[in-house]
Amino acid sequence: MKFIHGSDIQCGLREISPIQIAVAYVGIDWKAYIVPEKLQDIVVSPTVGTNPAAIVEIAEAIGWEHVHFLDNLHAKIYLGEHSAAVGSFNLTANGLSAEGLQEAGFLVEDARTLLELRARVDDYRQQAAMAYPTTSAKLARLAELRALWDRAIKQGVIRNDARATALDAYRPVSGDEIYVCWGLGNIAYTDQIVSPGTVKNSMSFLESDMVRSDRWILCWTSTSSGHPDKRYHPYWLHIDEVVEGGAQEVPYTKVAVERTGRAELSPPFEITDAARNALYAVLNSGEFPEFLDHHETWSVEPTLPRLPAFLRAMSEAARRTTVSPPESDEALVHEFDARIREAMDISLSKKYVKTTIDGLLKKYSPVILAKRLVKPNSDIRSGLKSLAKHGALHLSFESIMLETCFASLFNKNDLDCARFNLREADPSYRPPLA
Repeated sequence: MKFIHGSDIQCGLREISPIQIAVAYVGIDWKAYIVPEKLQDIVVSPTVGTNPAAIVEIAEAIGWEHVHFLDNLHAKIYLGEHSAAVGSFNLTANGLSAEGLQEAGFLVEDARTLLELRARVDDYRQQAAMAYPTTSAKLARLAELRALWDRAIKQGVIRNDARATALDAYRPVSGDEIYVCWGLGNIAYTDQIVSPGTVKNSMSFLESDMVRSDRWILCWTSTSSGHPDKRYHPYWLHIDEVVEGGAQEVPYTKVAVERTGRAELSPPFEITDAARNALYAVLNSGEFPEFLDHHETWSVEPTLPRLPAFLRAMSEAARRTTVSPPESDEALVHEFDARIREAMDISLSKKYVKTTIDGLLKKYSPVILAKRLVKPNSDIRSGLKSLAKHGALHLSFESIMLETCFASLFNKNDLDCARFNLREADPSYRPPLA
């Protein structure tokens, strides 16, 4: 038996190469302290202190049948083939980095003691099998732990050690872990909303919708047709609280609220260009009508059973985008042409702009015309002011140029001029992200 402490613990665990572990807490850096490929079985406490993302990683590596939950586990036992470590150290950076807590323990090679330790770990595993006998039971507990973990971070109880997650690496563990919803615009609150000045973001629902706190909403903007408006970037909203009767817009009076002044959380996955495009592709696919804004009264409830399939479809769409060649400039130019001509047809029919624009479009392609017209102090600004007057700046060359999907057709000066012109026409107008 050898006494170990500080940095000796890391060295000892590497020498042991644990194949079985019984430990209270597991952190996001668990792979740094053991040989992941050697691990066969683990018993862990699914309570705050264990990072839920680490549990998902371990389950993917060794299978859920080899991950066991025991709520009141406090032991720390690391079993290798010929030796073991026992002590105060959890499988976390705080316990093993030698820069956090002061930890100590023993390395064991005595055959009899190893048999006793294996028997003890077997007993923990049997208790865990009674507490959480199925993968479904483990996933349900993990979903609760994720909510508790996020709440603890928001309240400053624990440090956020999460890493950014890509869409294809995201693994949901419950059916209502996130909601995918279109935004209802600005919400007029009732006096049920306490301290409205601290509301960072909000979303309203039917009173009958079973929306829960400590969940995430993937928010997107809808067009009049009910499909996503690609001019606007989707965003995440974390639900800190749910307030019944919090909004004046009947029937959408239940409000999910995110507050200011709380620690930042890492969202379920990053909304990269690939994730955004995948979201819009799935919403436009026709396979998930429950999510679209074309119902007389929209409810989140019908979307919940469809969420696993929806997220799988998003991941597949993102992977196709990643592995396929990027859209050619020619195809992008063609799409920009179509968008501009559609916008100008509407503007001309409503007399927002002069008919001279029609002649210019016959003479120049929309991309070339945009570069010629969108300049400081150019003649287009009279048309832009007219669009602003009628609340139709989204039909302008400038606004369409700034749509994320078209920004690559223009240089920085073109886009800066577009933003400048829009601010001049209407300082309150929020252009699309580019």
